[in-house]
Amino acid sequence: MAKIENMASNGGYIIDVKTTTKTIYMKIVGTFTSDQAEQFHLDYRKQISIISTIDYILEVDCRDMKVINQDMIPKLIRSYELYKESNYKKIVFLVNDNKAIQVQLNQVAQSIDLPNYQIIRA
Repeated sequence: MAKIENMASNGGYIIDVKTTTKTIYMKIVGTFTSDQAEQFHLDYRKQISIISTIDYILEVDCRDMKVINQDMIPKLIRSYELYKESNYKKIVFLVNDNKAIQVQLNQVAQSIDLPNYQIIRA
């Protein structure tokens, strides 16, 4: 399956389905515009549409992500809802030492009752 990469000057993402290891690797960089978030949701759905995600681990590398502004929180919530609907075996968010991002990710995960997730400093 082809890897999707969508990068712009402000940020972007990579979505790579690794069928041999049953891992979906995503890298989130910088910040998103509303249009980028919508495209991310479309690309995400496209990438997972032909696999059984219940057997997969979702690994989201957030180490190069910027703090999300309040206007974009609903888009982040929608992303998490998509992850929840996908019913992954496990969801791992890789973060750096940025406490604000760790708090944001955790708050959104808890607000939608995201199952089987971990936030790991890497």
